[in-house]
Amino acid sequence: MKNIKATLTPDQIHSLKNQTFTDSEPGTLLKDFSTLLGFIGSSGIPVSGKSHLIAIKLLPQLNQLMSHPLDVKLKRPQQKSFPHLNGLYLLLRASGLTQIVQEKKEAKLMLDNNVLADWQSLNLTERYFALFHAWWLRGRAEIIGESSSNYSNGLYDSLYFFQKALNDGLSLKEKPHDFDYLRYNPCLYNLALMELFGFIRIEQDSELSGENWPVVNITPTTWGRTLLNHLSKHLVLFDEHVNDQSDYDLIVLWNSELKSYIPTFEKSLKQPEIAEIQHSSYVFKVSLGSAYRKIAAPGTTSLEELAGSILSAFNFDNDHLYEFIYKNRYGITERIVHPYIESDELCTTDCVVGELSFYKGMELTFHFDFGDDWRFQLVVESIASNDSGCSEPTVIEQHGNPPEQYPDWDD
Repeated sequence: MKNIKATLTPDQIHSLKNQTFTDSEPGTLLKDFSTLLGFIGSSGIPVSGKSHLIAIKLLPQLNQLMSHPLDVKLKRPQQKSFPHLNGLYLLLRASGLTQIVQEKKEAKLMLDNNVLADWQSLNLTERYFALFHAWWLRGRAEIIGESSSNYSNGLYDSLYFFQKALNDGLSLKEKPHDFDYLRYNPCLYNLALMELFGFIRIEQDSELSGENWPVVNITPTTWGRTLLNHLSKHLVLFDEHVNDQSDYDLIVLWNSELKSYIPTFEKSLKQPEIAEIQHSSYVFKVSLGSAYRKIAAPGTTSLEELAGSILSAFNFDNDHLYEFIYKNRYGITERIVHPYIESDELCTTDCVVGELSFYKGMELTFHFDFGDDWRFQLVVESIASNDSGCSEPTVIEQHGNPPEQYPDWDD
C-alpha cells in the first residue's frame, strides 16, 4: 500500500493533538452508547419487525436516558422518531457488539460477550474511533430498516452534507420548512450522529411546533472541521493514487497518520469471529406456498448442495440460476450466488453452511429462476451437534404438495 498522506495545517495538527475524549467530549457519543449497552445488559432486549429494531414499548424509556431526549408527542412513536437512538442503534449493530438471538417466538438483541470484552479493554479514544470506523465501514440505512436504492454509506452522506451544505452554518429560523430536506440529506439519524460525535452543534427552539426535533441552527465545530476535512482529503488522494482498494485499507492508512498525533489511539475493536461449527447439523424449514419440507444438513454442506436438495425436495429441475439472500449479523443484506453468475458476491460452491453465521430462527430466501421468480423461504429451525450420522442433506419431514415448476398452461 502506498504511503499517502494528506497535508495538515498547523491548526488541524493542534486540534488533533489537543482534542480530549471523554464521555461528553467531543460529543456525548460515548456516554449515550454506554447507556445503551447498560440498558441491553446481560439479558438482552426484545426487538420487533423484520429489521429487528428496538421494541416500541422500550423507546420512551430509552429516550429519557439519552443526553438529548426529545419531546415526542406521537401516540405510537417508532425508532426513527428518535434520531439519536436510531443512530446509536446503527452503530450498535455495525460495530459487531450485538447479535440477534431467537428465543422461542421472540427475537432479542443480545451483546456478544467476546466483542464486549474487547470493547471494555479499549480506552475512551479507541472506543470513539471504533464507533467511527463502524459508521464508516457498515453505516447502511438498511440496518435501521430504511430503504435504500444503492449502497450509500451514512458517513459519506454526512461528509458531503458537511462540506456542501453547512459552510459557516445552516440556519432554519428563516426557512423552517427546509428541515424537511434534512430528512433525506443527510437523514436525521446521520445528523444526530454528527452531533453525537461532536462534529456539529445543534440549536433547538422548543416553540417550533409540529416537530419532534425542532432544529433551527446547525454549526460545524472545530473538531468537525479538522477530522472531516482531513478525511475528505484522504479520500480524494486515495482515489487518485490507489485503485480497487477497500474502505478497510483506507482506514488502516488513515489510522496510522492519526495515531502519530493522538497517542492514546493505539488499538481497534476486534470483529466477531465466526464459530467453526462444521461438525454440527442444521435443520432448515423450507416453504414454498403452503407446502414445506424440513431438510437436515451437516455443517460441511455447501450452499450449492443445499440448493440442489431444496429443488429435489420440491420436485423442481435444477435448470436455472439462483441465489441465497439473507441479512448478516450486522443487519446488512448478503447474497451468495450461483457459480455461473458474474458477480462480486460470494459463490455457492465456495460457501459451507457451518462457516456462515447462521443462527436459530434466522430467515433466508432461496431465489430460483429469475424469470419465473420462485422464492423459497428458509428458517433455521435448529443447530445441534451432528450425532445423527447424516452425511448429506436429507429430507426429514414434508407437508403439502408443492406447486408445479412448469404447469401445463394448455389445460
